[in-house]
This record gives sequence, C-alpha cells and structure tokens, in this order.
Amino acid sequence: MKINVSDIIKTEGAGINVNFCGDLPELREYDTSVEFEPSFEFTGRIVNLGGLLKLSGNLHFEFNANCLRCLKQVHTESDIEVEESFVEVSKSDDVEAYTFEGNVVDINKPLIDNIILALPMKTICSEDCKGLCKTCGTDLNLKSCNCDEREIVDPRMEILRDYFK
Repeated sequence: MKINVSDIIKTEGAGINVNFCGDLPELREYDTSVEFEPSFEFTGRIVNLGGLLKLSGNLHFEFNANCLRCLKQVHTESDIEVEESFVEVSKSDDVEAYTFEGNVVDINKPLIDNIILALPMKTICSEDCKGLCKTCGTDLNLKSCNCDEREIVDPRMEILRDYFK
C-alpha cells in the first residue's frame, strides 16, 4: 500500500492516519508452509519526527499451518504491534530505516517483515499433541497403535548406545 506523505513531509510533528484492509500477495513468496487468509488489517499512523517518518500501529492477520506433530491444519489469528521508520533515500547513509523516494511511502515491505518475524517457529495444535507414530503413521491423538516403541539404532552405531549412560 502506497501512502502519499506530501502533507506531513515538510512539517515536523505532523501525522497522517493509515488504515489498510486487504491482501499482501508478496507474502506468499516468503513462506509456502503457511497459508495466509487475504484479510490483513492494519490501523496506525505515520508521524514526521524531524525528517524521519515513524510508522506505528496494530496489524491483525490470520493464517493456516499444519501441526508439526500430527499434521492437522491449525487456524491461528495474530495481532502484532508495528513500529518502523522511513527515511528519504538521499539521507539513508547512517540511519537504519526503510527508505522512500518523493512523497510516497510503501508500507507493504515493513508489514511483511513484521508478519514473518511474528510467525511461530513451530505450529502445534495443542501442547499435549501426541503426534504420529514413527512406525505406522497412526495419529496417536485419536487411537493408539501396537508398534514397538523402542528406538531402532543403526547397527554401525550400536557400540555408542551406552557411551553416555
């Protein structure tokens, strides 16, 4: 989403409200293990702080991912706080911020970056999920199986089994 900041760029302390509701199709390029709902909602404000444009607000998004243990699909909603800065390209040498040119700020990249950082490393359906049987693939949350639970060790490594005991 591109925002025209010409009204606030010359006046320190001036701000503009930002409301975005829609899809971020560029996000699908980053993570294919997560299926995002096309209903991203951002409500925030951009304020001019001495030439540095400060974006702050709340971002709501929803996604579906497979449980790491049992592979069941899990629907998750998330709300995150976004705090990012923008600086003109010509002044970006010593400032760690997103850049913009002219009077237009594109907030898609900062929103995508914040979503990626907010995603859980491992999605599980519940803390007590038992997962799948390593041998037969049965969902142990639904029923138990009669598979041998002993760990199979590579015969070449058999001698190391008792090393740490």
